[in-house]
Amino acid sequence: MYRITVKEAAEKWGVTVRRVQDLCKRGEIPGALRWERTWMIPADATYPSVKRKNDGGPNMPMPRKSPFLDMTDLYNTPGSADKVIAELGDNNEAQALFAAEIYYSRGEIDIVYDHVQYFLKAHSGFYAILGGGLLLSLVAMWRGDFELWRKAKGHIYEAPCKDDRDRDIVSLTLASADSAIRNTEDFPDWFSRGCFSVLPADSYPAARVYYLKYLLIQAQNMAMNKLELTDVNGLGLLKSIPYIAEPLISQARVEKTVISEIYLCLICAVAYQDIGNKERAKVHINRAIELALPDNLFGILAEHRRQLGSLLDDCLAEYSPEALRRVKELHKRLTAGWTKLHNEVLERTVSAALSLREREVARLVAFGLSNGEIAERLHISKESVKSLITTIRNKTGITKRAEFADYV
Repeated sequence: MYRITVKEAAEKWGVTVRRVQDLCKRGEIPGALRWERTWMIPADATYPSVKRKNDGGPNMPMPRKSPFLDMTDLYNTPGSADKVIAELGDNNEAQALFAAEIYYSRGEIDIVYDHVQYFLKAHSGFYAILGGGLLLSLVAMWRGDFELWRKAKGHIYEAPCKDDRDRDIVSLTLASADSAIRNTEDFPDWFSRGCFSVLPADSYPAARVYYLKYLLIQAQNMAMNKLELTDVNGLGLLKSIPYIAEPLISQARVEKTVISEIYLCLICAVAYQDIGNKERAKVHINRAIELALPDNLFGILAEHRRQLGSLLDDCLAEYSPEALRRVKELHKRLTAGWTKLHNEVLERTVSAALSLREREVARLVAFGLSNGEIAERLHISKESVKSLITTIRNKTGITKRAEFADYV
């Protein structure tokens, strides 16, 4: 039987070496053998699912009133995700939900899908139902599966609400699912105002993330003339996003909500890049990487590669070429699924054929920048910009600059 090392197994499964060693010690990896001071693992071994004490309903309430357990202060130290999973062992449903959310952040989409089936049972708790439905919608996004997307949203809609607060949490969960494909049409009014008082405080860290994402989408749509607001035009709203994001990031750091801080940093970095401030963008990208890599949270980074492009790649390369390789692999898979689902749900024409550089140029054209301004922004020649625009047109069939917004 061919065997692999603990390190090789950890890289294969997207977990830490320590986590694999602990699983071996507890006998949870069939066929693992002790070899001197390490373990040798069958090459065909699979990562064990989270063990649950029973298959019945929840035996304890959620430790936080939120379907986004990973964004709460349960996970407050980079590199501690597996430890938190173990510490939740007395609460089977919370452990399963938190673990599935961490697997998603690592880009282990197939494992997430397997875990989600647990939450889709009718006897699951309210927050687990919402968390499971949201995770299923994200799996659908990665797979480009429209029917799975509909099933996931239907599951969220059917969560058993006891009062208005529960209904507002359902609305937040639906908004977070929609924001993944840049759909803001059904966001509740209270959310679009940034008023979170209708929610339990445990859900605030996640609400801030999705609110900032909502504002960024609105600002980008305005910059591309897809949205009109009174007395605001062009890049005006986009330029204000960092002023909103910076204090939210500071709040997340004080609260020690690691994953919400990662998302806020990356969203803020996108805004800084869009307005041409790459130095500030790099500061936030590096902070996000610093928080994400200890637990191999490559999936979150892959989500933002489409908009951050080579800037994210350059920052990652300085930290870990292997991490960059992993993020690129995940991004390739995500791009195919995201584009398919986005276009089908919103009836759009976004193209998956554009390279990162071509997409960056297309977005700047959509923002109304001239070829000269794009060349200055990207530190390339006007001829290079013209060549890239020609390539984009050949790939998409675009004939007018006003049409670029429909493809990015």
